[in-house]
Amino acid sequence: MPYLCRHNVNLITQRMEQTEKPRLLIIEDHDIVAFGLKTLIATNPALGTIDCAATAKRAIELTVGHPYDLYIIDVELPDMTGIELVKSLKTLSPDSAFIFHTIHDELWTLRQMMNSGANAIVAKSDDLSELRMAIDSVLEGNNYFSSHFRDCCEEMEHHQTLSDREIEILALIAEGLQTKDIAERLFVSANTIEFHRKRIMRKLAVTNMAQLVKEGIAKGYIKVKNK
Repeated sequence: MPYLCRHNVNLITQRMEQTEKPRLLIIEDHDIVAFGLKTLIATNPALGTIDCAATAKRAIELTVGHPYDLYIIDVELPDMTGIELVKSLKTLSPDSAFIFHTIHDELWTLRQMMNSGANAIVAKSDDLSELRMAIDSVLEGNNYFSSHFRDCCEEMEHHQTLSDREIEILALIAEGLQTKDIAERLFVSANTIEFHRKRIMRKLAVTNMAQLVKEGIAKGYIKVKNK
């Protein structure tokens, strides 16, 4: 199973010792979704205060001086990605736990979520029971992948993964840069780029550049920008 941050803190026990229930912040820029999440989560008797923030800036403002124990975060926010926000919040509240609640299941996004230090990942398309289980699991000091993301992780583990350098080169290839241009940008020789290109093609089991880019997108290595 891919890496998730282990906070190893039972938030229920910790708060009981402080005679206060764990506090939770929902960070979601769609009001209807935020309202639905708050209504669902409010049925959990183990939780105390539940607040909402529509932007990363507001989440940080609410956290300063009085951090929350648990954060539920969307990946797409208007002023910062949820992945960047987790990293910022962890500096303010290193003992807090973080759950991503997202529509994104691309492999490159999944890697970023895991590397950010999240404790759980749940897809918005998952059954609501998955989010309940994620919250309960994280409150007890454990990590949680929803069934959808467990399937994604198995798929990722069944394929040879590219190194960071290979991903960087693949992205430049997808931009249309030639070997010489990529070599100049990365300050390496053209032979080095050719070596990496052939290795990438072997790993992705493709035989031409069109297939390379197509597979790179399908495997989540190439981020497709929304127009």
